[in-house]
Parts: sequence; structure tokens; C-alpha cells
Amino acid sequence: MKVFKAAVAITLRHPLYLLVYAVVLSLLGVLMASSLSFGEGDDAPFAAYRAKFSVIDRDGSDLSRGLVDCLGEHGIEMPLDDAEIALQDAVAKGSVSYVLIVPEGFGQAVLDTARAGGDAPMLETVYSYSSLEGSLLDQKANEYVGLARAYAALVPDASLADVAAHAGDATGASAPVDTVQLGSGSGSAQRFVFYFSWGTYTLFASIVVCVGLLMGTLNRTDLRRRNLVSPLPTTGYNLQVAAAALAVTTGVWLWTVVLGFVAFGEAAAQISAAGLALMLALSFAFATVPLSAGYLLGQMGASETVSNAVGNIAGMAVSFLGGVWVSFDAMDPAVQAIGRFSPAFWYTDALQKAAALEAPTPEALAPIFGDMGVLLLFALALFAVALVASRLRVQGADAGGNAAAAGVRR
Repeated sequence: MKVFKAAVAITLRHPLYLLVYAVVLSLLGVLMASSLSFGEGDDAPFAAYRAKFSVIDRDGSDLSRGLVDCLGEHGIEMPLDDAEIALQDAVAKGSVSYVLIVPEGFGQAVLDTARAGGDAPMLETVYSYSSLEGSLLDQKANEYVGLARAYAALVPDASLADVAAHAGDATGASAPVDTVQLGSGSGSAQRFVFYFSWGTYTLFASIVVCVGLLMGTLNRTDLRRRNLVSPLPTTGYNLQVAAAALAVTTGVWLWTVVLGFVAFGEAAAQISAAGLALMLALSFAFATVPLSAGYLLGQMGASETVSNAVGNIAGMAVSFLGGVWVSFDAMDPAVQAIGRFSPAFWYTDALQKAAALEAPTPEALAPIFGDMGVLLLFALALFAVALVASRLRVQGADAGGNAAAAGVRR
């Protein structure tokens, strides 16, 4: 196992890479997951948002007073003087979100126009277009007036007080609201899922850089020539190198997983045992993708600088396309189509399904194993390309060995 020990020692002789990519990035993932809100502590009953508003009632009719009461059910009324400067300052300074001015004779005009089939009288409103609060209250005011006009048209002998009362009853109706948590895929369990999703960048960058460095060092021409004349069979040599690369990958994966359980143990406890087991399996399956990518870089003779660049850039690109930085649903359809060619998309999709798993039924497990199979296909495809690159490199004139010599004679 001398080759295995030497290969692992190559990685350990560069502790800065492990510190920056594996330790620092995973700790950054813990910090990000801890700083975000995932719905914990939302046990209070639902309460509709109430914006501040003011009404200048120059009519004083039953309808205008009913309109004020209607707005009071959806907002908080603030006193305001009927002066031009006061109206301008109220919205400009943000003390209120909506100002409604009811002109004189508005109530009777509503009745007359509704029964005559004319246009409704206009309400004067002032609200900021930088916020939807005023627009929401304006919709409520128009709804009240519209209901009042409809009732007045249907009941010609109804008084203004009756019209106002009917409109108030109609706008005051509401349905009960309750919050429901669907499975373990929501709430604080999402904190643990987010950390694992963030791990796409951590795993990709750290494994690509470390494995690429390891393979690149062993594939140096002078070192490879010395190894070819050793009594160790080529198969045994390659198996030990592969074992070393796998050991590095496993070490990085274990670090990220253990850190996640230590930092977010309570969140992980909300996920079923089968779901946690699948999340661990998915995480390791994803780790084989950067393992194959790092192996490919090493076979291509990539330098230390190239491995660092590829690990960082590809890691960020894969994570972004997988919906780690920005929600996948919020992306442009064209970007979503490209994102499906990223292994992180299938990884994050499977993580969500595994976190929400309650019973390991065949119907629930099939899509998760399907996503895992896609991840392994990504790793297999990169590994196949790496084998081709390795074969071509061995046959090169500077590789040394019988294959290279035969290639030169040809």
C-alpha cells in the first residue's frame, strides 16, 4: 500500500486546500443556513397585514362613514388635517400609505348614478406607487363602492343607510385561515436541507482541487516513468491510486456530513430515518461527480492552478444552475432548461423529496432513486472520458513505458 500512502500524503502536504475548500466553505454553509429563516417560530395565528391610512370625509353621509369603517377593518386609520400641505407630507414622509378624499355629495351621487345607469362618482386618492399597501386599500374602497352601487341598482327603494349597511356586511365577510405544515419538507428541517444543498459547492470545489492535485502529481512524466519500471503491476498501482482518491473524497464528504449533523441536529431530527439515509446516500453519490472530474483533470495533465480554477468556477456554476444560490423556480425558462444538465439540479431535487419522505413506499422512493441514478450517470460519463484521456496520455511520446515506445515506432 505504499502508493496509496504516498498519494494520500500528497494531499496532506497541501493542508491549505483542505482548510479553505473543505473547512471554510462548509462553515460558510453553516453560517448561511443559520442566518436564513425557514418558518420556525411561526406558531402565532395568522393575522392580515394592516396598513396605515387617512380619510378626509367631506361628505359625512352614511355611505362615506361606512366606507371609513370598511377601510378600518383592513388598516389602521390615522388622523389627518384637511389641508393640502398635510396631505402631501403624509404620503411623502411615509406616515400613511393611503389617503382617501370623499367629496361632498358622494353618497347621494352613488345612489343616483347607480339607478340611472351612469358612471360612478370619482374618489380622490393619494398613495405611493413604491408600495402595494396603498393599492390594496384602494381596491377595498372601490370594492365597497361597487357593492353599494350594485345593491342600490337592484333595490330602488333602499335608503342610503341600507345601501351602506349592505355593502359593509358584504365586504366584512371573511373565511377562517389556518396554517398547515406539509410533511417534514418545510419548517426548520429546510435548514438542514439547505446546508446539504450548499454542500454542492463545498464538495465540488474541494474534491476537484484535491483529487486533481493528487492525480496531476502522480501523472508527471518523470514520476510516471519511475513508477513504470517498478515491480508493482499496473493494475495494482491504479487500484491504490483510485483508493487514495476515494479516501480523500470520503474524508471531505464525512467532514461536511458530520458538521451538518452537529450544527443542525434538531432540524435533522424532524426528517424521517429513511429520509436521512437517502440524503446521505445522495450526498455521497453527488461527491462521485467531482471525484470523476478531478480524476479527469489529473489524466489531462492539468496543473495546480488549473485545478483550482476549474474547481471554483465549475463548482459555482453547477451550484447556481442547481438552484442553490437562486431558487430554481425563479430562473428564466431558458436557464432552467440548461440547469437540467447540471448534476446539482438532480441532487437538490432529490434532497427535497428525501426530506419530505414519510413512508418509504415504492412510489415515493422511485423518483429519488431516479435522481440518484442520474447523478451516478454524470460521474460515469466523466470517468469514461477520463479513461480515454488516460489512454491517449499513456500512448504519448513523453509518457514512458512500452505503449509510448510502440507509439513512437509507429
